[in-house]
Amino acid sequence: MQKFMEKALALAQKAKGMVSPNPLVGAVVVRRGKVVGTGYHKEFGKEHAEVIAIKNAGKKAKGADLYVTLEPCNHYGKQPPCTKSIISAGIRRVFAAMYDPNKKSLHGAAELKKHGIKVHVGMLEREAKEQNEFYIKSLALQRPFITIKIAITQNGAISWGSGKNKKITGKAAFEFTQKLRAEHDAALVGKNTVLKDNPQLTVRKNPKLNPFRIVLDSRCEIPISSKIFSKKGAIVACTKKAPRKNIQKLKRKGIVVIIAKEKRGQVDLFDLMKKLYKIGISSVLVEAGSNTASSFLGQKLFDRIIIIVNEREISGKGAFFLHPKVSAKIIEKKMLGKDLLIVAK
Repeated sequence: MQKFMEKALALAQKAKGMVSPNPLVGAVVVRRGKVVGTGYHKEFGKEHAEVIAIKNAGKKAKGADLYVTLEPCNHYGKQPPCTKSIISAGIRRVFAAMYDPNKKSLHGAAELKKHGIKVHVGMLEREAKEQNEFYIKSLALQRPFITIKIAITQNGAISWGSGKNKKITGKAAFEFTQKLRAEHDAALVGKNTVLKDNPQLTVRKNPKLNPFRIVLDSRCEIPISSKIFSKKGAIVACTKKAPRKNIQKLKRKGIVVIIAKEKRGQVDLFDLMKKLYKIGISSVLVEAGSNTASSFLGQKLFDRIIIIVNEREISGKGAFFLHPKVSAKIIEKKMLGKDLLIVAK
């Protein structure tokens, strides 16, 4: 029944930001119309949702139905195949919201059918795919899912231009940005943002959900004392033109340096995204200023745009304005306090 899959989806959502590059997965064991076991994948490398739910159900799993948000895996990774646990538990039927697009999972549905288990795929498939859009898109494109977040004024200004760190948007927008950081694997800014605003790019209320913090700095020139380096997980993306002494200084501080290809004197963003994907980063939140944001937008290198608009206006010498010309479909509009949130894909 659909209500059991809804419960599985709700369980999966609890691990948002904690299991990447694995997908979010929730599972519910149902016997005679009653839930007898639940579980969700809580942390990368740890037990999968199906195994936890079956253990939770115990002997009641025999002859029961399993509702799971993703086709069970059929391969040995950091954990054994979930199909083995399902078969040995005596599960009678499996309802999966969607097939796993990862070929490494080795067609768990087919394996279950071989052992006489009835498998039904497609219940709440749209909701399941939306929940795992980071996983699905990054797997298909072999690069992270990219969200660009921009805060602007009513007249399109993205910066005060005074050299001072002045917030454009309010408290509700700040809390929303914190949530975005917690959900993404990495937050990315350009060198100028670090020099001007000196951000931490952390999740204040839950440091365990801090994203990797990436700075585009083609010559590795930002000060080692920058706040972005104050916590573990900092990455500097540069080009081969970066002086060796600058690279070594960063590495001695435990900072990861990625040397990407060069494009017009700057870091080649496409090459960097491929390199980030290879080290397990499947989602990136771009929180950059006008130059970096325009580079991503101009190259159509994004999957989602989030614009937070404040009612004030900024004018005067030095103010920066963003004039991207991109085509995207607005999927959501709502108020964040006094600010307007616009989400487009």
